[in-house]
Amino acid sequence: MERENNLQIIKLTEGNFIKKVENAIRQGLPLMCENILEEIDPQLEPVLAKEIFKNQGSDCIKLGGENIIYHKDFKFIITTKLPNPHYLPEICIMVTLINFTVTPDGLEDQLLVAVVNNECPELEENNDKLIVQLADFQRNLKDIEDKILKLVADAGEDILKDDELINVLDASKVTSKQIGEQLEAAQTIQEKIEEDREKYRGVARRGSVLYFVIADLSTVNFMYQYSLEFFLTLFTNRLRLSKKSDVIEERLKIMTDDITQSTYTNICRGLFEADKLMYSFMNTANILRRDGRINVDEWNFFLRGTTTDFSKVARPEKIDYIDDQIYQGLLGLEETHRSFREITKSFQDPADKLTWKDIIKSENPEKIPLPALWAENLTKFQQLMLIKVLRKTKLIYSVKQFIKETLGRYFIESPPMKLKEVLTDSTNVTPIIFVLSPGADPIAYLMQLAREENMIDKLRTISLGQGQDKIATKLIDEGSKTGLWVCFQNCHLFTSWMGEFEKI
Repeated sequence: MERENNLQIIKLTEGNFIKKVENAIRQGLPLMCENILEEIDPQLEPVLAKEIFKNQGSDCIKLGGENIIYHKDFKFIITTKLPNPHYLPEICIMVTLINFTVTPDGLEDQLLVAVVNNECPELEENNDKLIVQLADFQRNLKDIEDKILKLVADAGEDILKDDELINVLDASKVTSKQIGEQLEAAQTIQEKIEEDREKYRGVARRGSVLYFVIADLSTVNFMYQYSLEFFLTLFTNRLRLSKKSDVIEERLKIMTDDITQSTYTNICRGLFEADKLMYSFMNTANILRRDGRINVDEWNFFLRGTTTDFSKVARPEKIDYIDDQIYQGLLGLEETHRSFREITKSFQDPADKLTWKDIIKSENPEKIPLPALWAENLTKFQQLMLIKVLRKTKLIYSVKQFIKETLGRYFIESPPMKLKEVLTDSTNVTPIIFVLSPGADPIAYLMQLAREENMIDKLRTISLGQGQDKIATKLIDEGSKTGLWVCFQNCHLFTSWMGEFEKI
């Protein structure tokens, strides 16, 4: 919206942010302040409250202790990346709050544009032009209608004697017919373009699913925070780097598989080992949920069990080989999905009884096939629900099998950490951060990578601590100008400087 008006972008972490605010107010430029938290800098309150006053005939505002001439074209936009911020009432009164939080469907449409732009740029270009064209047609029709209504309203008592009105009506009829024909033709073309674009939706849908799994990781560990910008960069890079094919079905499969695997590999680099299987399972389950292969009742049962109280339902004597808890779980399965209907009767059936007993008592229940009827009728996830009820202690192994059979073996193995791949995924403005456990030291790997990339003579390392801030700042400045690799070690020993480091 504001590109042509020279939009200014600031962050509160910048040392001179208030000067940029003053310049934008004086020059009437649009200003965006990014990534604020729940507390807003008090220096900005006069701007938010629009404390404008007259001074020698000019509109002014007091900022930073001095009066600034307030330009009428000045606009102020503030953004936050907090998922659910709570602002004080006095802040909410002064601003207009707009929720731009991305939704699964919204992100899917956004990613579809990226996919089509990569695969058929002319198709997306034509789509954009057509959207503008259709809007123009609609606007022209509206203008004609408004003009006719105005002339009718201004006409005298005898409309039939108003020559101007009659001439305008005649001309409008011809113009409306032409626009209507053009509109109809454009809509036909748009339907064809939409049909061609829809072929790529599956890739966009997979990307949307993967992102929302990543976004939820912060609830597991505060450290697991990934921006949408990071994901969009990864997504578009994989579209560009993935293997090409002239057969569209094959190309779609290649892109979908590549994005799924590369996202898994990237995210696993930043996860503790204990959380990697959980992340892989969430990927698998959410892909199936988005495709409608796991419904909400099945998912809720797997997470929370049954919500109905079956404690008063007596367990039949014929199934004395299971406890009350398992029996209530089976009743919950019957209630959850029609595929489990009458499963409790199967536990009483002499033919199935032996198999169920083996599954409950065996050390390796996963190797015992389910009774024929249930093996045929239950999906892989429903079998996982059944294992949770019968043998909860074997659930981890069954989850691994479920992931392996759905997405592949790669997704149950911890991807090896290859520093060269990390370098490929980074840029000169996205630093690589090593989060180390005691005793770990990646410097030897970094030196090896520098040799492979012919950068060993351009690698500079410094161990941070009190008094090293000036040397570190100088290294960054030198490195950004001459193309050095700069490595700061022991950042935890100089946490007081990290805020300044971020500003730099």
